[in-house]
Amino acid sequence: MITIKRNINGKLFKVTVEEYLKEQAQAFLDVIANIESSKIKDKFKIQIGWSIFTIVEDSDGFNIVSPDYSKNLFHESTNDLTIPLWIQLEQGILLNKLRLDGEQISFQDKVVCTKEVLSMDSIYMERASEREKGDSGWYIGPVDESITNDKLEAYYAYQLLKIRPAIIKTLALPSGYMAVFEKDELKAVLNEKDIDLLKKYNE
Repeated sequence: MITIKRNINGKLFKVTVEEYLKEQAQAFLDVIANIESSKIKDKFKIQIGWSIFTIVEDSDGFNIVSPDYSKNLFHESTNDLTIPLWIQLEQGILLNKLRLDGEQISFQDKVVCTKEVLSMDSIYMERASEREKGDSGWYIGPVDESITNDKLEAYYAYQLLKIRPAIIKTLALPSGYMAVFEKDELKAVLNEKDIDLLKKYNE
């Protein structure tokens, strides 16, 4: 674990992450540096990508904290930003590979699934464009069309971290896109024209 410090407009900011996320932490501080300085104060909140971050003032500057995804994230926070910055990294790698602009999803957006589908090996994910606030637009169903289960269940996006972490990287794909998984392996990413972009850019 490392703590990266940077002086921004005369104030010391600190970001704590696992060392392999050093570049993501630096990029994160670049974003903070572009926020209007008059807004920066104790308990200031900002959403960047998946997570909501809070700037917390201490004796020598500002710590940046996020919800604690390993505990009760609606009531506990942590200055270890490894999980949210890892998620941004994973989602960014996939979007860059497929040459796509992503579409934001929050950790507290809902994902709708066919009941018990997340325990199946072969699943597909499809993102609808029409959705209400707090709805990610994602639906997850079984690839096997013979499985006829019309019962649905919903999860907050952050719950997928523990249930099926491999699919987290796909959640920033745009509306109209579909992803297909076999266990933890991403097998295809289809656009609105059913072109498999994963295959196209792997060739």
